[in-house]
Amino acid sequence: MTDPIDLARLAARDPVVLAELVEELGPRIWWAIRSYADDDDHADDLLQDCWEAILERLHQYRGRGSFDNWAIAVSRNVCRMRLREARRKREVALEDATLVLDDAPDPEHELMLRERREVLHRALDELPDRERDAVIMRMIQGRDTAEIAEAMGVSRPTARSRVARGIAMLCRMEQIRQLVMDWMH
Repeated sequence: MTDPIDLARLAARDPVVLAELVEELGPRIWWAIRSYADDDDHADDLLQDCWEAILERLHQYRGRGSFDNWAIAVSRNVCRMRLREARRKREVALEDATLVLDDAPDPEHELMLRERREVLHRALDELPDRERDAVIMRMIQGRDTAEIAEAMGVSRPTARSRVARGIAMLCRMEQIRQLVMDWMH
């Protein structure tokens, strides 16, 4: 933001300060979190969650860096948390569907699948934000390079590079190499 923020008025939920903040910072936050969303409507919903979190955590802002960067960091953390929650729900739904399809599930197989998912999620969490977001959009969400570039606000070559770099980083991780080796045997 160009003007300093009156944190006391913001904490008091002053509508004028809130409106100015949303107008000026809202688009930057939206673009920062767009890669976490399935589509623009989902990004709009996430943005609302982000604003709630920013206001709830306002007391944590210490003024050491710019408020904009702090708010964007809070927003990205909210989105990562939502992704983890959605992933857990999908895993539970997948496990429930597997139970319905298979009358006698093999506990060892279930454990192995769960462990592999956990390894993959931990490995993805180790990637830098940009590469992780690009890999998730390509490998999990199935987006093409143009969609990734648009979501990340970068050129197509940059999007391709981030995907390739992220996949290369994953391939260098011992846990992923072991996962691939186990899968092949």
